[in-house]
Formats: sequence, C-alpha cells, structure tokens
Amino acid sequence: MASGVSVKDECKQVFTDIKLGRKYRYVVYRLTDDLKEITVESTAGVEASYDDFVDQFKAAESSGQCRYGVFDAEYQTKDGNTKNKLVFFMWSPDGAKIKQKMVYSSSKDALKRALGEGIGKEVQANDHGDLDWSNVKEIISRMDRN
Repeated sequence: MASGVSVKDECKQVFTDIKLGRKYRYVVYRLTDDLKEITVESTAGVEASYDDFVDQFKAAESSGQCRYGVFDAEYQTKDGNTKNKLVFFMWSPDGAKIKQKMVYSSSKDALKRALGEGIGKEVQANDHGDLDWSNVKEIISRMDRN
C-alpha cells in the first residue's frame, strides 16, 4: 500500500556513502513530524558498534515512534572469513503509536526503492529480542552458501 510519503535526497546520499565509501557504520531514518517525508535522523562513523545503532531505536521507542535503519554488518562466516552485509531494519516496536506503525509500514518500500540496490537483508524488529545481535547474525548468515 502506498503512503504518499516522499524520501529526501539526503537519504540516498548517506546510503551511497555507506555502500561505496564505507564512510558510516549506520544510518537511522525517520519520518518528519507531519509524517510526509523520510529524512536522515542520525549517522555514525565506522568505529560505531551495533549496540550504538540499537540504542537509536530504543530512544525512538521511548517516545512511541518507529524508525528505519541501515547497518553495515561485519560478521564471520562458518569457514572463518569476514564479510560485510548492508542490513535494512524496520523498527516498529509493540508500544509504538498505531498511526506511526501504519505509515512506517506503508512507506518502507518507497524508502527501499529510493535507496536502490545494495541491501543484503531485511530485519523486521518489533521488540528488543528481535534486535539481539545473535538473531540478526543468524538472519544474515542464512544468505551465505558456505
């Protein structure tokens, strides 16, 4: 279902900076207060951790809000190689406002289309357990044929 929400150009630019330049570890996207446009809320340099990324989602949850994010995940394959995958997150916590959940859900595809190619996997997270690194790593690892 289309929401009519637009995506700011900066969203694509930051994603490209992660994908091609490895300039950031992650980006968190949010809808503007009027729920009409997706914008960049925050980014973090390559030294940032997954826990830093999750903290951004938890902060949004405390005010009943959803978020999108892209994390440049580094992980070990079963054969011991180190790989990176760009993981798209939709954070829609159980306690989020209903309107937030509806607009975020219906706008997700518009954001992913605007970002273009390069997303390796998607994680739908509704509670803190869904954000546990062990769960995310398992989802990412399923992509490997090793």
